[in-house]
Amino acid sequence: MSTLFQWFGFVLLVIETLIGMVGNGFIAIINFTDWFSSRKLSPADMILSCLSLFRFAFHAIGIQNEILLHFFIDKFLMRNVYIANSASWTFVNTANLWFAALLSVLYCVKIANFSHPLFLQMKRRFPGLVPWLLLGTVVFSAITTTIEAIMTIRLMSECKTFESLLRNNTDSGMKTYDFCKHSMLLYVVPDFFPFMIFLISSILLLTSLWRHKNLLQSTARDVSTEAHLNAIRALASFSILYVSSFFVETLAMFSFWTGMQDIGMEFLFTNVVVAYSSGHAIILIFLNPKLKHESLKMLRQLKCWMKPLS
Repeated sequence: MSTLFQWFGFVLLVIETLIGMVGNGFIAIINFTDWFSSRKLSPADMILSCLSLFRFAFHAIGIQNEILLHFFIDKFLMRNVYIANSASWTFVNTANLWFAALLSVLYCVKIANFSHPLFLQMKRRFPGLVPWLLLGTVVFSAITTTIEAIMTIRLMSECKTFESLLRNNTDSGMKTYDFCKHSMLLYVVPDFFPFMIFLISSILLLTSLWRHKNLLQSTARDVSTEAHLNAIRALASFSILYVSSFFVETLAMFSFWTGMQDIGMEFLFTNVVVAYSSGHAIILIFLNPKLKHESLKMLRQLKCWMKPLS
């Protein structure tokens, strides 16, 4: 931690982590309180609860990894410690990507308006499938993490860097290079499917909202038009954060195995991924009427408590 840039990156990461943990913790607590009082949750609240809990764990694991990497590098590079940290990160991150994709699909089938028979069938059936899809996401993430952890053990011993493998022109060296090159797909493919699901559902939802906004403009309903514009801006912001996070994670994985990643790049990649999780939590709180109401009520109470101190 010798340069000013690295210190700045670490401080920024701590701030993003705190925002993300507070935001996601708040969502989880509000939904848990509702479930405890009514003994039921809507499909959207089920997904939000799982997403917020896994993101809370994601932030905790992320900041732990960065502290180990930059202050206790010797322990971080120990084989068992590295594999455990990598597996924990992979598990929560894969689950988070799927939960976000499921949330996007749910909003799409609930809000968007299309007449295609397949879409209408999804509109009827998808909410009822949410509990099973959440369970399937956790199981899939666990299986993917187990496979990747096993592969990581071999990759750490055989795939030092692509540059060194390319210099080895023997048959065994080229076979190892091919193995390492194709093994990289194992780290991309599990995240690619939720990314495509999220992208398609977000485009459909934004298209439907934009059409409805134009229809409202033609009838001069200013309040409804403004509400739709706010929804479009929020969804577009979330989409940009999600897409940026996915590509940065893919780039980080590629740069790591090619030996091009340094501490500065590590901080940059991690900050972008953590900023996505923290930013989305804030967007969700202000998009969801129940969460927005509870957050404003909490801020008012905090303001009242602070008055006697001032």
